[in-house]
Amino acid sequence: MTRRPRDPAAREESAGGVVFRRGRELDVIVAEQIDRQTGERTLRLPKGKIEAGETLEAAALREVAEEAGVRARVVELLDEVCYRYVHRRRRVTVTKRVHFFLMEHEAGVPAPADREMERVFWCPIEEAVSRLTHGAEADVVRQAARRLRARRA
Repeated sequence: MTRRPRDPAAREESAGGVVFRRGRELDVIVAEQIDRQTGERTLRLPKGKIEAGETLEAAALREVAEEAGVRARVVELLDEVCYRYVHRRRRVTVTKRVHFFLMEHEAGVPAPADREMERVFWCPIEEAVSRLTHGAEADVVRQAARRLRARRA
């Protein structure tokens, strides 16, 4: 039995960030986007594909700047998220892995810096957990909240 080689384009690797700031509350950046595949309005974390030769960290910082319009610094690596989606135009199931970093806000006001996002805003971290469209991203925000609370203790 001969196996067909896997389509390398059927795998994607991305990086992104849980960007936080401390004030009266602990807030994180959330982005609102119209999903290109489904047309649905989604709330998500800033993330995107890793470019050739780019490190995970560099890709995450670039994507946060491109999608959220802010500069941040990486604090630590968080969990990665893996999922599958159907790419409608190519008619293939894509396995996607996203590496998330905990990031501290350094400069800039959250705003769509590219045409991908409809809106970008600060959201209290606990509210973000319940508002994010994808449960796996909410889990990463929960992890970030635990790590940030542990740093304060």
